[in-house]
Amino acid sequence: MLNADDLHWFPMRVSYSHPARLMKLKQQLDQEATVAQTYIPMEFKQTGPEKMQLTPAITNYIFIRISLSDLRDIKGNKHDYELLRYVMHPVLDANYREHTEVLYVPDKLMDDFIRVSSEASDKVIFLDNMQFACRPGQKVLITEGPFTGVHGIVKSIKKHLCVVIPIENVMAVAITNVPKKSLLYLPDEEDLG
Repeated sequence: MLNADDLHWFPMRVSYSHPARLMKLKQQLDQEATVAQTYIPMEFKQTGPEKMQLTPAITNYIFIRISLSDLRDIKGNKHDYELLRYVMHPVLDANYREHTEVLYVPDKLMDDFIRVSSEASDKVIFLDNMQFACRPGQKVLITEGPFTGVHGIVKSIKKHLCVVIPIENVMAVAITNVPKKSLLYLPDEEDLG
């Protein structure tokens, strides 16, 4: 059960967003006293024949590290944040009845996601197909190289061994061409977060 007063990472959907509006929203949130941190995954996109620009990898999501009670307060009391929407996910209660709760991302998973997605490298790609990215797979720990310590799921993308770090139903990032010798396979019951 989520404690409403503890800090957590919340992926928030931003309605009617475009890159400039998303970056302005991030600036506003960074100035809020109750917001510990914000994160928008960025990537280089070609904007001209020989021009690259750093832009949000996905324009309708922002990650906010805040307590749920403070997030509810700023969403309810400030007009600037009316475009923020909770991402909900299904959970089972003690009687195995399904209901929805606000999705939050465990700290370790978010740390790994930020570490990988903030790397400007041709070995890092953002995945569009969330159905593929969130499909169960073998959990691994990277033991060598620049991503040592990152947990993920092994997938084959275009016949290359990749490690995917998925944020449930939001977005995923993959490290491509990971050498098999750099992977420690983990038990299925181990949680990525």
